[in-house]
Amino acid sequence: MTNHRTKREVSENRAAVIAQKAAVVRRYTDEGASLAALCRDYGVGSGWLRRQFDVWDVPRRPRGRTAHAAVQETSVDERERAALAQRLAEPGLLEQSVVLDLSSARVSGAGVSRLAVPVGGVRVAGEVTVGNWGEALIVILQLEADPQRYPRVRQRKPLGSPWEPRTICWGAPTPVDDWPTRGRMFGYHEAGVVEYTAAHTPSSAPIVQR
Repeated sequence: MTNHRTKREVSENRAAVIAQKAAVVRRYTDEGASLAALCRDYGVGSGWLRRQFDVWDVPRRPRGRTAHAAVQETSVDERERAALAQRLAEPGLLEQSVVLDLSSARVSGAGVSRLAVPVGGVRVAGEVTVGNWGEALIVILQLEADPQRYPRVRQRKPLGSPWEPRTICWGAPTPVDDWPTRGRMFGYHEAGVVEYTAAHTPSSAPIVQR
């Protein structure tokens, strides 16, 4: 829903941001608040806040990455990276991956991936599972901003409820149940393909990032 503000309200909101510079910068750099969340909370436009950050010499985070996400790499994200580094034939792709920013989602799925690894070399496809349609839309918008690394971003066949987990895919289409082929398309070496295939038996844990 669009919030129409008067010129006076816009000026007052901008003045409040400037007056609370220390708190705004701290939320962005230390607490991991996204630019979108700050704009929503303070009632200012994203273009204006970006320019204000430039005036304040606030270093801009790469799209899709929050300070909170960077801290979390020592736990969930770091475990994901370590597992993928052991499977990928070209683990250098992890340095180009995006830690997804889902801070603006109303509901966050529990235990879902935050790491999107781009295509490159023998890796011709990728996918990530998130908690619901709201998160899926956020992920799609983030990945579509880099079509060279994340080509043909799309959602796998939609499920019935918007609150069910959704899988976002990029790159070449992968077969649904042919795990060895999927593993090779995800860029895994042969030992990684074997491990990935074994992990996706009927008794395996829920699917996470590929």
